[in-house]
Amino acid sequence: MAEWRGHHSKWQPNERHKTVTQMLQVPTTATTARTRTATTQCHAIKASSNNNSHCHLRQRQRHPFVTSTSTLTLLLSLAATAAIATAAAAAAASTSTSASSSTGNLNAGNSGCSLSEFNCSNGRCVPLSKFCNNNNDCGDGSDEPRFCTRCNRTYYGDIGQTYALELHRPKQDRVPFVCVLTFTAAGGQHGDVVQVTLDSFTIGRFTSYVHEGCPDGFMQIAESARTPIGGMWCGSSWGPVLFYSETRSLIFTIKLNRLARDQSGYNFDFRIRYKVLSKDSSVTRYGGIKLAELNQWHNRSSFLNQQQQQQQQQSGQEDFTNSSGARSDRYGQDFSLFSAYANNKTFMDSLEKPLIKDEHNYTEPKYYLGDLIPGTYCSRIFSDCDKKPCRLQSPNYPGIYPRNLTCYYAVRQHDVPHGKHALILVKQPKGNLVWISTQETAGGSNKMSPLPSGSGDKDKKFEPKLKTWNDCDYIQDYVTVYDGYTTRDPIILKFCGGGQAVPASVSSGPELLVEFSTSPFGTFTGTSSQLLPLYGFQLEVEVQFVDIQSPTYSKNKKPCEFWIRGAGRGILENPKHSLAPNSTCLYHLQGMGVFKTFDHLSLSRRTNSQSGLHQPLSRFKVWISVLKFNLDPEFGQIDETSVGAIGVLQTQEDCSGMLRIWDGTLRDPPVCKDLNCISETSSYSALGHYAHNTTNVIARFCRGTIPRTCDRSNINETYARPCTISESYVSSSDAITLELRNTESTVLRPLDFKLKYEFIDLHQDGLPQGGGELDCNRKFVSSLMDRKDPAIFRSVRNIFLFGRGGTRHLKCVYRFEALRGERVRIKLRKVTTANRPCYARLDEDINRSFCYGDTNVRVEIFERPYPDSILLHRGCVCNSSNQTHLPVEYTSTGRDVEVHFIAHNMTTLDDPDTANFEGMFEFVKAPTSCKDGRRKFGPSGTIDMTFGDIECRSRPWLIEPSNGNKFLYVRLKAIFLSKHNPKKTLNATHLQTNSWRCETKSRAVLTTSEGLTIVACPLSPDSNAYEFVEIFSSGWNERPNFALINRSKAISVEFLRPSNGEYTFNWMELVPRPTLSIAEDCQFKCAELGACVNASVWCDGVRHCPSGDDEAFLQCSALMKLPAEILATLCLLFVLSCCAFAAFAYKKIKRKLRGSSVLQTRLKSLSSMDTAVLDEKERARNVVVVETKA
Repeated sequence: MAEWRGHHSKWQPNERHKTVTQMLQVPTTATTARTRTATTQCHAIKASSNNNSHCHLRQRQRHPFVTSTSTLTLLLSLAATAAIATAAAAAAASTSTSASSSTGNLNAGNSGCSLSEFNCSNGRCVPLSKFCNNNNDCGDGSDEPRFCTRCNRTYYGDIGQTYALELHRPKQDRVPFVCVLTFTAAGGQHGDVVQVTLDSFTIGRFTSYVHEGCPDGFMQIAESARTPIGGMWCGSSWGPVLFYSETRSLIFTIKLNRLARDQSGYNFDFRIRYKVLSKDSSVTRYGGIKLAELNQWHNRSSFLNQQQQQQQQQSGQEDFTNSSGARSDRYGQDFSLFSAYANNKTFMDSLEKPLIKDEHNYTEPKYYLGDLIPGTYCSRIFSDCDKKPCRLQSPNYPGIYPRNLTCYYAVRQHDVPHGKHALILVKQPKGNLVWISTQETAGGSNKMSPLPSGSGDKDKKFEPKLKTWNDCDYIQDYVTVYDGYTTRDPIILKFCGGGQAVPASVSSGPELLVEFSTSPFGTFTGTSSQLLPLYGFQLEVEVQFVDIQSPTYSKNKKPCEFWIRGAGRGILENPKHSLAPNSTCLYHLQGMGVFKTFDHLSLSRRTNSQSGLHQPLSRFKVWISVLKFNLDPEFGQIDETSVGAIGVLQTQEDCSGMLRIWDGTLRDPPVCKDLNCISETSSYSALGHYAHNTTNVIARFCRGTIPRTCDRSNINETYARPCTISESYVSSSDAITLELRNTESTVLRPLDFKLKYEFIDLHQDGLPQGGGELDCNRKFVSSLMDRKDPAIFRSVRNIFLFGRGGTRHLKCVYRFEALRGERVRIKLRKVTTANRPCYARLDEDINRSFCYGDTNVRVEIFERPYPDSILLHRGCVCNSSNQTHLPVEYTSTGRDVEVHFIAHNMTTLDDPDTANFEGMFEFVKAPTSCKDGRRKFGPSGTIDMTFGDIECRSRPWLIEPSNGNKFLYVRLKAIFLSKHNPKKTLNATHLQTNSWRCETKSRAVLTTSEGLTIVACPLSPDSNAYEFVEIFSSGWNERPNFALINRSKAISVEFLRPSNGEYTFNWMELVPRPTLSIAEDCQFKCAELGACVNASVWCDGVRHCPSGDDEAFLQCSALMKLPAEILATLCLLFVLSCCAFAAFAYKKIKRKLRGSSVLQTRLKSLSSMDTAVLDEKERARNVVVVETKA
């Protein structure tokens, strides 16, 4: 001890080392000077000091932050001063290097040797490592002076050179033995990082990791400008062990308290090699592997086309990915899987040429290693890792990490996009980048020590594995991940070991803390670089953003609860963040209305006393369809359920992680003795509004169970067959609670589920007409309403009545019943019929809406003009492309109006959001003077449409046949304007150009029971226009059809916009003529109609048949009305008279022809006399005429 002090006090640095020391120094403040003095004192270790007294300025022992959370908070708050601390650390490093530069015996006058060489007396230069090695390397013995020592010196090196150094076993009288070795990288050609390899190491014996583990001696390693932490190494190593510095210098302190010997030798052996590396070549720690350094690797950009490369170069984008995924495992050393092909010219030529090297062309980026927190040895803070490649690394990575250490890595995301929530993720998919000492490689188990030659396990290969939780307590070297920023937050992962990928640990918020702890004592047994090329750990950091309103993260770490309220639907999945062991997350799903209902506005309380009119106690129900549930096997085990192409089912149930569905709302997570909580059901009361609800488990999902699922929706959710009730779960109240429970961390054993939830809105406006949840027929009665203000009514929203709920067809009837003297006014202000091309057009002549296109989904308005009459079509509305004219308004002429909501041939795309309507209704006063009956029966008739008061003329005329086997035919003298047929909506007829020919603004509307509507402009009887409009009862053109038996054949005639004048129409009953030739034809028929008519319409003075056959002379003469016998006698007499007249005429003609030859001569003689007499008479007549004129 005294000898070592003497040597230390006598040594003085030469001028060259003084110059180097001055070059390394930086200006410092008084505080820096004090730090330099303290650091120098730490290096001046006394031989008599124990293992904890050599430096009173070290940070602290194990777990410095656990006992005081305020200390951690204070340190984290000092992150802003990290840059200042870095400058101070650099100054302290240079000073420490100057203080420990004890190379001794150097000539100040000769500057021909480099900093890493010893200047011999003869002018030769030898490496500093050869000084005092018992070998005359200089040739003159100047490198081996008397009483020289290798201790208490600073060693430098040149890049590319490796230096060997050995400490000889001290003599017994020199024990206790203390030696300080300082290895410094001076920058430039002298490197930036120091690498020290322990080739052979034995110091004392190792007994324990946590308590007095090195009783015979130890080795301590410190960094310049870092507060020593006091960890110790002892025992023996079985192969090379690597150290890498984080600062400029590594300081080794070797102390041997007792020299002993056993069958294997003495307890002291120390042989090392050291070299210096440049920071650019330290790619495993700092990243930044460039293409020129790994020629066999190819940047992914090399496979892009030339245009994409030019775009990336212009935009300044960097591509940090590589195609092979390989990486250098140590500084400058290549462990790529493709290294075997590096010399294969054929293989290398088959690849595309790499990109031209430039400053941006990296295979991997430069890592961001965080900002060192001032006053700590290794605690760092990271921020905004979404914009930079953050890496969490153990101290001195990838070399041996120090002992007696506690490091904190605080990761926080400050910059979060609006409407997003940040989650921090740490992982390491490459298992070869992680190794933390475990029991398998410890000296106690000695599994990696050399085996005897006769051992049967000689060829057994060591396979590193990742250990977790209690498996890391033997050595107590482990990494702990906290879901938060303090050590009070839940622990989501604790691991050690390595060789396997570290699964992703995800925080529930924008903050995450990683703690790295090591035991105070350690040994190098089982840490050979031949088996474990890397030591410590490196973790990648990612930032994920989720919607701030989504149920993908827990807003409170304890308890883990999610509240989903509303009236919609969605997909619910497991939390995106990791869950700590023995966690329970509750998902509270509760239906809640978003608008006031009609019952709250307009219905009287007395409706509750009406039998059968009670609303359901719970307006909502919750429908759950589980799409996926998966619990991974235990960490490190093979999934037996996925063996082979088909897989085998696991027979044993594993509920280490499970999902339970509770029918109701739970206050707290349940504690049950059995998995189904059957015995404790009564103890869990519901939080709902209805006391009759019971909270019990209706489903339980575990690994190995086959519950009710609807997993086919995972393949194609849009077009898959709807989930049925037998494949899903429906609550009995308005709430369901999902309990997600795990006994192991989801980092190591992921627990995934995916389900569809939907709040079934059972509320329906109005009063039920029938009963049951699936009955959507409602009625609105004026006599049961206290208020007559306009009220809202909406379509049904029960999903089980739509295609997505499994229903094919839907028809809901909304009936409005007014009092006597009232009318109903309907206003449809919102209609949605998506997934089908359909629109409604307003007929401006009658102010009614009609549908065109695919009318499988539509809303129709009907009116019942009389209490027991048929419903008459008064409009149709559909809207799939916002082309429909809305709102549509209709005011009835009677007291009963019905709105029909119809949906046929629905698919899984149809639900209450794609097929719905909203309208308003109001009961208004009707004219009191309209008391005439307008319901007509009979075989025929003529009606004057201008009959009665003008305000009553718009009431419809309802014409009905006398029995169901007869049809009606209505004829009106009018100009045809348009026709709307709901059965053939694509073939509607419009003649809008005829409106100008109308002599009045009044319109006549003829409607059948099936909704066929004809709009016409009525003409007066004395009009010169000869135009008529006719209409038949429903089914006339569909004969024969047995479905027509129960179909109404009534016809409605309306006179809209009534005016004064003479406008009439007539009707008659029709019966189809027999189609078989053997059948007897009817007596009275309209041939052009192909129909038989009633005898009463024959010759009644009114033309009913279009051709007028019913009023023809031959049909209506009185002679034709005589009996048949008389008509036959008269016909016979007429025939006889005609024959007699013909015979008489024949005889006359024949006699005249016979006597013409006898009297021919006589007639010629008398012709002259007759002529003279005629002339004389003519003259006499002329004389009389002249006298008369005079």
